[in-house]
Amino acid sequence: MRKFGLILVLLFSFKAFSQEKTNGLEWDFSAFLDVYYGRDFSSQPGDPKRLPFLYNHTNPKLGINLALVSVTVKSDFFRANLGLQQGSYMRDNYENEPQSLKWIHQANVGVAIDKEQKLWLDVGVLPSHIGFENAVSTENLTLSRSIIAENSPYFETGARLSWNKDERWYFAFLYLNGWQRIRSIPGKNKPSFGTQATFSPNENTTINWSTFLGTDQPLEAETMLYFTNFYGDFKLREGWRFIAGLDGGRRTLAFDFDRNWWGMSAILQKRFSEKFASAFRFEYYNDPFQAIATSLIDQGIKTSGLSLNTDWKLGKLATFRLEGRWLTSPELGLDQAETDNFFLLGSLALQID
Repeated sequence: MRKFGLILVLLFSFKAFSQEKTNGLEWDFSAFLDVYYGRDFSSQPGDPKRLPFLYNHTNPKLGINLALVSVTVKSDFFRANLGLQQGSYMRDNYENEPQSLKWIHQANVGVAIDKEQKLWLDVGVLPSHIGFENAVSTENLTLSRSIIAENSPYFETGARLSWNKDERWYFAFLYLNGWQRIRSIPGKNKPSFGTQATFSPNENTTINWSTFLGTDQPLEAETMLYFTNFYGDFKLREGWRFIAGLDGGRRTLAFDFDRNWWGMSAILQKRFSEKFASAFRFEYYNDPFQAIATSLIDQGIKTSGLSLNTDWKLGKLATFRLEGRWLTSPELGLDQAETDNFFLLGSLALQID
């Protein structure tokens, strides 16, 4: 951790953090640091972690969610990305990985297959093709992630064949080694697959449909995951932006009944100025048999929630965000004694790119 902090300090000190060109290659260095403090008003004093189906900003105290340094190199027919990380995001989302691989945020190389550079093959640890939220908090409309984002992959490992048909259409097919994994699942396994189709009729509208077919367990478990995600992103007039997403999945089991889950999230943001914005979110998540998400008690999750956050841009590098989030579950999916959970979260993020 100390070594990583030293690297981060040095990178933040360099003025040459913008793009550079060397021997026909374009280099881009970036760094991101998200320091947060959270207060869970529903948990008991001394509880080490928040709800088990959330995987960001989970410690109810001051901490680092994500410290990330990245380098990108590209030319006309080649591109590569490497990102190294530390923080509670890494600890919570890479629990099944060996320590040597937990540092890897992404590590991939890609080549253009055609002369027009519309068809690309990328191999390695890739950002997830699912959903509209990612690990870098300042790139999301809300500070905390939606439940549908927390319970679908943030990263994946394998090969991605992508095609930018034109300015409006993007397609991708993925060959993967599992559901959010770097190291292959121990034991005998079948490959997993993913698809993505994105339609952007103009600069203000994006429609996306992604799927996953595969597994998160060894072959002998005899379980399969079938998953689909759909979302729309709309930039409206006078600083308004609206994103809505819908997830649905099924886990099949050889010696038990199939288990389904689904969830949705709708976020409305108002940008009042270049330095100030606010967003409101409504979400619902239904996984009654814990097909993919884990609850505090063995009764599954049927949870709805609201959140409100405000964002302040401080200079060119820093962003301060404050969010209040309320979740409720009439089926006691949050806690055996309480059906409501209120969490206050504050973050100071530094970003250079």
